[in-house]
Amino acid sequence: MGEPSTLNQTRDHKHLPLAETMMRSQRESGTSLFTQAREIMALRRGQGKLNAEEYLGNRLFDPDISMDDKRRFLGIQAEVIVDRLCNPSFKGRAAVRDKIIFAAMMSALGFPVPKPLGFVHSTQTSFLARDLRDRDALLAFLRGLDGPAFGKPVDSRWSLGTASLDGYRSHTDSVVLLGGEEVGAETFADQVMGFAEKGYLFQERLEPHPEVARLAGRAIGTVRLLTGNLDGKSELLDCAWKIVAGGNVADNFWRDGNMLAAIDPETGTVARVASGLAHESRTHESHPDTGETLTGFTLPFWSQAVALVLRAATMLPDLRLIGWDIAITTDGPMIVEANTLPAFNLHQIASGQGIMKGRFEAFVTACKRSPT
Repeated sequence: MGEPSTLNQTRDHKHLPLAETMMRSQRESGTSLFTQAREIMALRRGQGKLNAEEYLGNRLFDPDISMDDKRRFLGIQAEVIVDRLCNPSFKGRAAVRDKIIFAAMMSALGFPVPKPLGFVHSTQTSFLARDLRDRDALLAFLRGLDGPAFGKPVDSRWSLGTASLDGYRSHTDSVVLLGGEEVGAETFADQVMGFAEKGYLFQERLEPHPEVARLAGRAIGTVRLLTGNLDGKSELLDCAWKIVAGGNVADNFWRDGNMLAAIDPETGTVARVASGLAHESRTHESHPDTGETLTGFTLPFWSQAVALVLRAATMLPDLRLIGWDIAITTDGPMIVEANTLPAFNLHQIASGQGIMKGRFEAFVTACKRSPT
């Protein structure tokens, strides 16, 4: 039985080699180094606050993209500015950042969320799940698993530390990961305890809708629905499907192989699928693992998913801009997480276009007019 590497505690972020990437961009696009540098400086000073890596990652060296369209892309610095503008209340962030608080709140309000199974923390009580105070309690929980579970740290981003478990195998004293790999129960418990100071949550593992699973496999790839809420009225601003591929257990784009799909907000139909950044950027018609066609596929329960997040957004009036992660399951859409700083670049990579347009641009403008 092989022992895999420990649960990810840091993101394996691969920085683009700027000089090498700019040289290659010049060769392949014809955009000179001088022009690239000039555009990077102009976009850095503009509303998008793009740095060189964001410029290159989004392939803005492409001469077919007009400068007006390039200005519609937002970098992480601009995202922070927009987030603080739209969500000036810091107290509202705690409700979505802490996964225990968020799950309890959404459940109490009657929204569908994954069922909590176990919570690892030395003192904090979850009220919803079995409290696992120490390593021995965690081992007893793992050895008692009679079905799938999904584990994640309470206070983390980018799916760091997540684990998708098929169950426990007693004759090898191991937990079985999605895909069949086994990890010794004691080894896995030691890895989880590395997150115990702030808490680690085990939930029921959601199973994707059969049509989604046929296209994209068994791992849940959530749909990111970006909502705006002003004066008690919520609207859908943008949406993207995070597609799992390459044997990954979670849908975050930083994991090699995962893809992003632009979704028609009216119909839930896949318009474009992309992976990679800069010169590794690719568009896809079909899923590389299953071979099934992705473009043109309409996500099940789309109208219900949109209605769900629009209703949920009104329950968090202190947060006017939220990125919801929604799982499309056999039983319908389910709320997995809600996010401030909701990663605008997911939408930009998926569509190949800057996010500062249409409904989103109008919403940000409205937030400027109503700062509190």
